[in-house]
Amino acid sequence: MSEMITEEGVSRRSVLKGTVAGAGALAVGGLVGAGTASSADAAAAKKVSVGSNQSDPAARKNDAAWVAAAKAAGFDVKLNTVDHNTFQNQINSYLQGTPDDIFTWFAGYRMQFFAKKGLATSISDVWKKISPNFSAGYKNASTGLDGKQYFIPTTWYPWAIMYRKSVFAAAGVDPKTIVTWADFINACKTFQSKGIIPVALGDKGGWEAMGTFDFINFRTNGFKFHMDLTAGRAKWTDPRVQKTFANWATMFPYQNNNVLDLAWDGAAQLVLQKKAAMQVMGAFHASIYTDPADLADLALFAFPEITPAYGREAVEAPIDGYMLSKHASKNLANAKSLAEFISSDKYGKAVLKVAPTALFANNKMPKPSDPFALSQVNLVNGCKYIAQFFDRDSRPDFAGSIFQSALQKFLGGGDPKAIATDLQAQWDALPPA
Repeated sequence: MSEMITEEGVSRRSVLKGTVAGAGALAVGGLVGAGTASSADAAAAKKVSVGSNQSDPAARKNDAAWVAAAKAAGFDVKLNTVDHNTFQNQINSYLQGTPDDIFTWFAGYRMQFFAKKGLATSISDVWKKISPNFSAGYKNASTGLDGKQYFIPTTWYPWAIMYRKSVFAAAGVDPKTIVTWADFINACKTFQSKGIIPVALGDKGGWEAMGTFDFINFRTNGFKFHMDLTAGRAKWTDPRVQKTFANWATMFPYQNNNVLDLAWDGAAQLVLQKKAAMQVMGAFHASIYTDPADLADLALFAFPEITPAYGREAVEAPIDGYMLSKHASKNLANAKSLAEFISSDKYGKAVLKVAPTALFANNKMPKPSDPFALSQVNLVNGCKYIAQFFDRDSRPDFAGSIFQSALQKFLGGGDPKAIATDLQAQWDALPPA
């Protein structure tokens, strides 16, 4: 069961109402940092270990900022940071071993999956205290199938088409005129004629291309089909899946040739360097823009319409946050106390200092003044449906290596019919969720 913003679950308004704006035990070594008090303060500090998948430079700064604020609030946080992809791929074994007290994770199905497996600790009592800080939508997105809360939402971000305004202007392309798929392909042809890669894509990590798949699937077959497909109610052998692959294939001539050799940030660099016009990516695309002038040149627009009946009604806007592992039961008071801190505006204001474009779930946070952040709010506000992203809307043991590998095969020229048949066979072979 996927926790998406739907008519039966969390409404779009309920999410937006409150929106104003990994781990050391994993097998592959990560970098470890610790916020540590000194002398008498160290003895009195509340010791909590936190596993983080925030391994890229900008995300590390976010972690460093809030850990410093937590230290000032009386916590001794041992922060264990591991490569993002390693964290994702080894999360099952990590949680079944000796995980940190608290770990970074995602709302929706992926939270519910581990809660149902007994690999997370309920924080319903914490939610009784922190509910005023969040809309009902965020509470729903933090709730397991048993009705208990397991998640502290921190930030959210939409996926869209990222571009540089100056590149579009120089090519004579107005993003406001890119509404339909035909408009999009015509724009790609214009950029290509000017020696610019129309669409930058990197899928070295395996997850990056899921966003493009989701959008084309939304636009081709509608949001309900996305929900059904990720939950297993629709089959991969359904002809509608082939329509999605076929539409995506029309974009292939306008993508860079080394898709499988680049991670998301490598592809994003092509846009930053003005070698490519666009990238379908989460708003964290902005994290690589270190020059304020470059950041001011960054903008986004909604993925184009493919099937008129579905328009541009759906968007991906995943919610990030933290969960308490089963191991937290051995340090429960301190872990829950830190969870309360993370749910407060003290956490948000610390992160905001180093991440001015971040959008926070906490409704105590100030409204964003940054134009790029405001454009994200406006984008999501104009959508009827919001999803959490494929690898959060589907079961982890499928979305991980199985679906990632399938998309890489497709991007490498594999037969989409054979890929779909294999996906269905692998879904059918999964153990009960």
